[in-house]
Amino acid sequence: MDLLFIVAIIILIWFGNNLIDKWLNTKYPWIENTKKRLIIQSIFSIIFTSITLFILMYWLHQLRFGDGRIINRKMIEIFPPAILFTFALLAVKIGGEFFIALKNSLIEIERHKTESANAQLQNLKNQLNPHFLFNNLSVLTSLVHKNQDKAIAFINELAKVYRYVLDTKSSELVTLQEELTFINHYIYLQKIRFEDRISFEIKIDERKKTDYLLPMCLQMLVENTIQHNETSQANPLQVIIYTENNSLIIENPIKLRSNIADSTKTGLKNIEMRYSFYTDEKVIVINNGKVFKVILPLIQRK
Repeated sequence: MDLLFIVAIIILIWFGNNLIDKWLNTKYPWIENTKKRLIIQSIFSIIFTSITLFILMYWLHQLRFGDGRIINRKMIEIFPPAILFTFALLAVKIGGEFFIALKNSLIEIERHKTESANAQLQNLKNQLNPHFLFNNLSVLTSLVHKNQDKAIAFINELAKVYRYVLDTKSSELVTLQEELTFINHYIYLQKIRFEDRISFEIKIDERKKTDYLLPMCLQMLVENTIQHNETSQANPLQVIIYTENNSLIIENPIKLRSNIADSTKTGLKNIEMRYSFYTDEKVIVINNGKVFKVILPLIQRK
């Protein structure tokens, strides 16, 4: 009888501890909070197991004898082995969960490395593609005949753009300051090409310049804006880049070109995928028919 009672108690306590374990999985994952999780789970399990075991054994004793005693000899004999056996099973379960979480984490890291490398490669292919170089060489050809000093400055800015691409090809994150320096070189090239058919307004909180973002994301979004909107003297394109709270925002009024092909949104999906590796904050795209806005989370490195 006592053996069956002990087994029943162990099953009940095991079930309760399993619920505690599942709840803590949502609050303190093993890989992210190993030490804190171990301490909290141990405290919760000890308190729950001790109180539950005491109540059940007291309840059973009263059913059998009804003497009102809180502690008796039988309780003292059963209590320690029941707790030890329960915690032995719990230790096996926790150990198994930890190693499974560790294995999954290592697999996720390898997957991240592969996908991140592929995404960075695809990003470079998409952004500074032959069309970009062709357009700028055409502009340079015209400048050489018209204004040699301006042509030299143009070559220097073009070189700085490609230097940044080479310097950041292995970088996972860059500071906002670095990205802004790069985008200013890029904007210089676009201003020479489009002249007064395009304007840029940049308003950045100085305190945010040490935050991080993915390299070339800003350039990709500016390029996307230019590709999809009209840039003419009669209808110039305005691009606004600014910070708000913990985000970098790229915004422009929608003036769609009539000859543009339907967008595949590959570039935006690329950015969203790359961002998911570094932060839980989402890239937000807003299109209300009048204004197109992309909100990039700024990442703080600890």
